[in-house]
Amino acid sequence: MLAVKDISKLLVGVPKGAWVALSRDEDRVVAFASELQEALKKAKEAGESDPVVIRVPESDAATLLV
Repeated sequence: MLAVKDISKLLVGVPKGAWVALSRDEDRVVAFASELQEALKKAKEAGESDPVVIRVPESDAATLLV
């Protein structure tokens, strides 16, 4: 069974539509940017070479990632 993790508190202050790079353990935001490649570049510069990447939805509608 897959575990669902609420990361909403981590995303406070991240703009809607932004690409977000999370640490592998998904406990912190490493970087975010409007473009995917920029978020990945910033994550690598921050020392996270293999981040978990998500995109913040444009709307406030609930989203479930499985």
